[in-house]
Amino acid sequence: MTATEVQAERDEIEAAIRGRTVPSLLADIARSRPDAPAFATADERWTWSQVHGEVLSIAAALRSLGLVPGDVLGVMASNRPEHILADLGASTAGATTTTLYATLAPEQIRHVVVDSGAKIAVVEGEDAWRRWLPVLGEPTELGVVITLGEIGDARPAGFTGKILTWEEFLELGAAVDDGSFAHDDPSVQEQMCPDPEDIAVLIYTSGTTGTSKGVELSHRALLYEVEALARAAGLPDEVVSLSYLPLAHVAERVLSVYLPLRSGGETHFCASVKELPQRLAEVRPTILFGVPQVWDKLRTGIESRIAEQDGVRGKLGAWALRAAEQGAAPDATDTQKMLARLAHRAVLHRIPVALGLDRCAVRAVGAAPLPPGLERFFAGLGMELTGVYGLSETCGAAVMHRAGDPRRPGTVGKAMPGVELRLTGEGEVLVRGPLCASGYRNLPEADRDLFTMDGYLRTGDLGSLDDDGMLRITGRQKELIITAGGKNISPVTVESLLVEHPLIEQALVHGDGRPYLVALLLPDADALAKWAEQRGLAGAAREDLLANPQLREEIGQAVALANSRLARVEHVREWDFAPTQWSEDEGELTPTRKIRRAVVVKNNREHLDALYPR
Repeated sequence: MTATEVQAERDEIEAAIRGRTVPSLLADIARSRPDAPAFATADERWTWSQVHGEVLSIAAALRSLGLVPGDVLGVMASNRPEHILADLGASTAGATTTTLYATLAPEQIRHVVVDSGAKIAVVEGEDAWRRWLPVLGEPTELGVVITLGEIGDARPAGFTGKILTWEEFLELGAAVDDGSFAHDDPSVQEQMCPDPEDIAVLIYTSGTTGTSKGVELSHRALLYEVEALARAAGLPDEVVSLSYLPLAHVAERVLSVYLPLRSGGETHFCASVKELPQRLAEVRPTILFGVPQVWDKLRTGIESRIAEQDGVRGKLGAWALRAAEQGAAPDATDTQKMLARLAHRAVLHRIPVALGLDRCAVRAVGAAPLPPGLERFFAGLGMELTGVYGLSETCGAAVMHRAGDPRRPGTVGKAMPGVELRLTGEGEVLVRGPLCASGYRNLPEADRDLFTMDGYLRTGDLGSLDDDGMLRITGRQKELIITAGGKNISPVTVESLLVEHPLIEQALVHGDGRPYLVALLLPDADALAKWAEQRGLAGAAREDLLANPQLREEIGQAVALANSRLARVEHVREWDFAPTQWSEDEGELTPTRKIRRAVVVKNNREHLDALYPR
């Protein structure tokens, strides 16, 4: 695509969102589609008129509690209507919002509160409340805490601000709402509502390499992302989404909070990832984003359900899955493609309906490399996964497989409409466009490092572009392994092949300054339990299963298969299972379950050293 064509796309989207903000979109959709469904839980449904009315009342309550334009509201709550209502209320009051991951430790909560300068916080549940207590006992700018649900009897020592229940907060809103935020007078709106360049949200990065940074995203950047996403993906006007990933994650925030405002979509809520299969079947969303692990769990569920079938049905199902995946391979023969079509017509066409993905126009995957086997599995079922690539600093997707474009295995698609991509001489991916962040909170030096002199955002990721503009991500600039022989290796390339095996949930490849690569493999707990049950080993201890010769032989074959697809210098020469489950509590995983390499290596140093000869 030429520079002129890219600029034309950008101009068209800029014209569509000019002067718009999150609150103005909400007001417009409440006027144009007042009775259309907006939110839905298992027990309750909200129309856009109801949502708008509640948001105006919440904005009035927040303003009466001292939240003024530019201030920050922090929220630590699950995916539920109240979370988004508080978020939209703060935006309507001209404030900035930030969602904190529900798993943060007290010192991490304190970092976000202090760094953001949050004045008011919404906290849900007793578990979260206990972790907030030490923070509330320290001097910060927090003056009000609003509690959702039961929080127990403990109260913070030394906290002099107000503590309100959600119900008391709503009563306050009803009492002080004078209609100011609903005023149609432009001069009043100018005083009350935010500007497109104002910061709508702070996204705190999950911090794989250190302390999290607050990414500042403006109303303009977020609305550009929404409009570009809708056009690139060919989304229907009335999207139906299922909110299940943490709203601290930029992708979930775009899909659950901002995208539905574009044309009046409906957001359903899922309490946890464990409930996702059930809620998918109930909701039947038109768009779904998941990290590769989510899609892998869905694959495991499909395979397990077919494996449980007796006799001919079970054998036919197993054959159909194999045939479909073989037919989806790039080098599939005409015979394999014909058998895949037969398998789909005879057996597999029912699976999208059973999963609740039969009307899903976009099945997006991102935030981590997509294993080729997982990509082939869903393509074989007639449910191609849409690769997306982006960062918190690009409001989520900056690159994706556009509707109608061919899927090229290993690529994440083309630049979003109106977005420019460029590679440095070292292969770093650079992005330029209106969806880029304004910068980092309180980090002017990091801001200078974030952008090039001509306005491109440095992603820190390495990649390559083919002649058609398709991007392939090959690794992280800071994570390159340099072996004792001086070879530069991207661990992500190797790890993405290792985790193709359904029994391997996570892989860490190690070898910096070493003669060859080794790997620690973290088994998938659900898949391992199913594997044990099928072999009469149900209930066996984890350590006994990991020592099982049959399991080790199967995983050894998976490592050998991965090696066969890699250059010799990239081969994993030795491997072992991780001695313990990696966790957020130990600092080994981020809230989005990305590996913090330095911490995993530190915590497993002795185990890794044992894989090299003395």
